[in-house]
Amino acid sequence: MKLLIKNASLFDGIKDSIRPNQMLMVEQGVITSVSDGAAAVNEADGIIDASGYTVIPGLIDAHTHIAFSDSFDAMDRMTAEELAVRSTVIARQMLERGFTTVRDVGSNCYGLKQSIDNGYVPGPRIYASYGAISQTCGHADYRQNRAQRSDFSQGIEDSSFMRQGHLILADGVPQCLKRTRDQIFMGASQIKVFGGGGASSLFDPLDTIQYTREELRAIVETVANYGSYVCSHIHAAPAMKIAIEEGIQCLEHATFMDDDIARQCLDNQVWVVPQYATAELIANRQIPLGSEILYQKTERVGKGLLQQAELVEKYGLKCAFGTDLVGTPEVHAKQNLELAARKKYFGSFRGLKQATSDAGELLKLSGLLDPYPEGDIGVLRRGAWADLLFVEGNPLHDLDILANPDNIKLVMKGGEVVKDNRQR
Repeated sequence: MKLLIKNASLFDGIKDSIRPNQMLMVEQGVITSVSDGAAAVNEADGIIDASGYTVIPGLIDAHTHIAFSDSFDAMDRMTAEELAVRSTVIARQMLERGFTTVRDVGSNCYGLKQSIDNGYVPGPRIYASYGAISQTCGHADYRQNRAQRSDFSQGIEDSSFMRQGHLILADGVPQCLKRTRDQIFMGASQIKVFGGGGASSLFDPLDTIQYTREELRAIVETVANYGSYVCSHIHAAPAMKIAIEEGIQCLEHATFMDDDIARQCLDNQVWVVPQYATAELIANRQIPLGSEILYQKTERVGKGLLQQAELVEKYGLKCAFGTDLVGTPEVHAKQNLELAARKKYFGSFRGLKQATSDAGELLKLSGLLDPYPEGDIGVLRRGAWADLLFVEGNPLHDLDILANPDNIKLVMKGGEVVKDNRQR
């Protein structure tokens, strides 16, 4: 079946311009041509008129935890089935907000991804890391109290949440290799590690360096052998230095970056995926955490990201859009607010590009492990997946438009319309 989208005012995800009166032909979920009105309407089996809307690529959130649907304490009391059902709600709502692709950097979303890809439930394309890997007493050690036990070698895991494979502990090179290969076996697109302390975990200080060089090197080499890359949660500059030197290709958060780290990122073409709106929301205590210790750590993160944004801009670092929202559907519903934050720090064009072609470039680093190799993502051109949005207004001039998902009137994923709120 050939689907024609006509009269499109098109932002292709790359150029700082809108091309009027464009025609996009779609076959088998992929864009086969983009033309300036010369497409033969008679060749189409179906036509969608984009008159009056700006057509942009589907948005990409490069830092999600799609199965994390409540506080960590609450999730530790849930069964795997309950979390799986809740994740389907979050996935559908993400798609309806305009996010046609996400990178999940830590959650056991295998069943959800399979169900979406096979058409059983609606949701975005998922580039999954599956279980994120951490040392004991690292950022992914989300035991909620010191009475809970964890012993990989004995198969002991008292935390229900960790037992379900959302977060994984591995200590020493042999365990790191085994757990990394386990996630690749499950179908991970990339591997996520925790190279430093975190703000939302109880027992690891924010400034710690986590994993030895030998452990990181073993993980990176293993993933490189499969043609993909490793991303690392990280806040402190000394931890970032080690991660970059050991071959990590993407820093999640990268909060307390300094000029030396920024230059290292530039020289090594390392990506950064910060989350400005989420940090501000938590620092202002608008997202519940349940512990004063966690609030104090996240307030530091919120302040540190202000300087980090200046360094990203100063050095022109590779930067992708991400939100890192964890909580109920009401918390995940704040996802689009990150677009307003990106406008504040980078302007509308740069902010929108970070959420489209830039994020798409990052995700395609998964190489041999790419789950969607048939098309490009984050762009509208021949050979790209037909993932696109009809937007009321021009987000290239004012990205705040996309901060309100009500301005997204139509969502298409792989040539299928999944939301259509256009006025008839």
